[in-house]
Formats: sequence, structure tokens, C-alpha cells
Amino acid sequence: MNYAALYNSPTIARCREYSLVLEAMHIGNHIAEKEHRYYLLVGEPDVQRAYEQLKFYVAENKQVEVLAKPLRPFSEGYLGALVFSGVMLLVALLEAMAPAGVNWQALGMAHSEKIVAGEWWRTITALTLHADTAHLLGNIGLGSLFGLMVSQYIGRGAAWFSIVLAGAIGNTLNALFYQTLHLSIGASTMVFAALGLLGIFALNAQHSYLQKGIRRWIPLFATVALLGFLGTAGERTDLMAHLLGYASGCAVGLAWMLVLKRTDADVPHQTTFAVLSLALVALAWGLALRS
Repeated sequence: MNYAALYNSPTIARCREYSLVLEAMHIGNHIAEKEHRYYLLVGEPDVQRAYEQLKFYVAENKQVEVLAKPLRPFSEGYLGALVFSGVMLLVALLEAMAPAGVNWQALGMAHSEKIVAGEWWRTITALTLHADTAHLLGNIGLGSLFGLMVSQYIGRGAAWFSIVLAGAIGNTLNALFYQTLHLSIGASTMVFAALGLLGIFALNAQHSYLQKGIRRWIPLFATVALLGFLGTAGERTDLMAHLLGYASGCAVGLAWMLVLKRTDADVPHQTTFAVLSLALVALAWGLALRS
């Protein structure tokens, strides 16, 4: 019988994989080596059927690569987490000292009516204010952890810019939802925005495409479970702010997915993103103090 080479590769692994597929379909084949390449050979009468079966197999098992680059080292996000913690502690210190009699909470809290009226900076300043020490330390701990994990996917600069942006969007949507007098403070909107980002990135990581059915959605389900566990407890919990923060994080994460899918590139300009994050917070507080 004459044989045709249906596939060839410099390594034998893929030839063996395809050979097993054909054997499962009762199509005779064997692997031959020549000049450091491996060839999957099929009898000529079976070539067309074998080709169709392998074509179907490849299509069914194709891995769509959206964010397929290896995760960055966990340690790469340490600096961003330290800066985040430092900013939170600095604002808390200034609030406690109240230089020149400034009431930082009154100037910076998320006041729905004032935000709708145009004081957009409150959507950012409110992220840096806290009701008490426990509130502050809890948000620093969770925010740093989620920020570290998001940094593994898109880098620390892009991660914190995205977290601040999504947190501000969440506060904006919360103000639009209430419109009437509704006050809130705390980084929790930003913390849950980071959780939403993390869920989208984990869902679209390369290994997730190896999962089928409901198993592929497990990373996103996990973040939703954390949202329910962490974001609904406590008498002073602003549940809507947490939900909208999480949703905003998911939306920003999806935007990153589209960008990375089209460019097939890593996220550049990490330092620029980091500076923009700090500049947004500084600008917001500058406008708040001026007002």
C-alpha cells in the first residue's frame, strides 16, 4: 500500500497526538522519522477521511489566545501595593491632623447630588477616605492583595490605573443611581473593581481555554462569590457601590481584553500608567481643596 504524509513536525509529540486521534477513528497510520523530522503516514485510500477527522479535531481543540503571555512574577506588583498603601495612609494622616482646619471628609466624600452637579473629583477623593482605622486597614489589605494579582496580568502601572479608573466609574454610577442625597467614603468600591478586573483576566487566561463548559467560568464565579462574601457584610456597607465597582472592573477588564487581542502585544508604558494614577488622585484632591 502507498502512504501519504498527512502531517510532519520536528518533534514527535504532536504526531503521536494525531496518531491517537486517527486510531480512535479506526484509521490505520504510523509515524516515520527522516532527516530529524517526524511524519504521520496514512494509507492513500484513507487520506481524505483522515484529513477531515484531523481538521475537525484541530477546530474543536483550538485554543483562542487572548492574554496568553506568562504571568508576571508576583513580586513585580509589590511597589504598586506599597504606593497604594502609602497614599491611603497619607490621606488618613492628613485627615486626622486637619491642617488649616480642613474637613477632608466633607470636601472629598462621594456626595451623589454634588457629583451629578459636576463635582466629578469626589468619585476619586472618596476612594481615599475611610470611616475608621479598621475600615482603612481592611481596604489596604484587600486592595493590595487584589492589586498584586491584577498586576500579574497587565503590569503594576496599568493595573493600578485601571483600578483607580474603575473605582471612579463605580462611584459615578452609584451617584447616578441615587442622585438624591447619598454619602459614601472608602476604597471598597475600588477594591471590588480590582476583583472584577481579576475575574475577567483569570477567565481569559490561556489555561482557561483548556476547560470546557462550566469549568471555564470557575475563575469568574470565584470572584462573584468573594464579592458576595466580602461586599455584603456590615451595617455601613454600601452594597450598590460594591456591585457597581465590581461591574466597572469587569467592564475595564473587557476593554483590556479587546486591546490585547487586537494588538497581540504586552502592555507598554507601565511607568506612564503609574504616574497617571497618582496624577488623577492628586488632581482630584487639588480640585477638592480648591473648592
